[in-house]
Amino acid sequence: MSKLWKPDNAGKVIPVVRVRPLLPPPPQAGVRLQPQHMHWQLGRYVEDLSFGPGGRGRRKRWVVDMEAEQHNIVLDNAYDTLIAQHGFIFLSRYAVVGTGSVPPSPTQTGLANEIARTQLDQNGSSNTRTITRPADGVYDINVAREFTETQVGNMNLTEWGFSPSGTSGENLMSRELFRDGNGTPIVITPDSDQRLRLIYTIRITISPLTAPASINIDGIGVRTGTFYVNGGGTGSIGTTNMTDLLLVDALVAGSTTVKFVSSGQYVHLFAGNFQVNALYSGTPTYVDSDPNRYVAISYQSYVPGSRQRLTNALTFGTTQANETIRSIALGIRNPNYWQRYYIGINFDSGQEFTKTNLYKLTIGEWTLTWGP
Repeated sequence: MSKLWKPDNAGKVIPVVRVRPLLPPPPQAGVRLQPQHMHWQLGRYVEDLSFGPGGRGRRKRWVVDMEAEQHNIVLDNAYDTLIAQHGFIFLSRYAVVGTGSVPPSPTQTGLANEIARTQLDQNGSSNTRTITRPADGVYDINVAREFTETQVGNMNLTEWGFSPSGTSGENLMSRELFRDGNGTPIVITPDSDQRLRLIYTIRITISPLTAPASINIDGIGVRTGTFYVNGGGTGSIGTTNMTDLLLVDALVAGSTTVKFVSSGQYVHLFAGNFQVNALYSGTPTYVDSDPNRYVAISYQSYVPGSRQRLTNALTFGTTQANETIRSIALGIRNPNYWQRYYIGINFDSGQEFTKTNLYKLTIGEWTLTWGP
């Protein structure tokens, strides 16, 4: 509460009291991309005899001759440009090595002298990764990339990085010098029969996952509720409980697979799917299967360096969403697993509102931000 003093027409001073309700902030979500570590191994494959039910055979075994772990920086290039183009999941698709010796700096965009890049793992498979979830809203994305004897044999390697692009150039999301266990820069010179393996991890943190929130709807006023980010279900990249990561990954890259959903249902996560809860007595249908309940999303042009993705305002026409609306959200559907992923607001009890065919409903822009 604040007090203002205002003179009346008679020259008297009378108190004017303004009371401002304490409302939760608008719905908002942010994503942090943090460097974790890189584990490099210099080694070779040797043949061993193996014995089993099928008899005796031969197998290749990886033997490490030298290795170390080191931390690194994520370049400004990742935050300012690459995330808006590629998202988070495929940001470290390619490993890159070179022979330059310039110390790393956040403002760099490429290696000092690149000589090779690869997306192959230790099994010869392309573009693989492992995603783990150490805590709610926290994801570690791990890639293993291996350079062959032909690529790096007898080369004096001094620097490395990762990139979402297979094209040589100024498109790195991270860069560092090779260092020993004490952090001292070193030169790695693989023999003609040795390979170099880079094992790299980055961490993605989404927050908040749930929080009190309010939203101002023109012609209706402020409505309060609970902001939420769905974080469960089966993902499409071979792991579980990563639906919130898939959603923010699509949003930051400006994917048009995202839809804006208005629902007469209270939605919540149950058994890996969005279902209606007991507060809704109608048929439990998925809200994004009804074209009258969603509109296609579109985005404002990304401003390089802004580190945020903004949608355009979204409008439900006179034939859409004509019901009592209890939640609104941005959502996508995974066609492989029939999962729905949402980021939005469930209105508090008594905060619902009813739309009829006499009105359109326009919701303002939504913003997703990211950074270190």
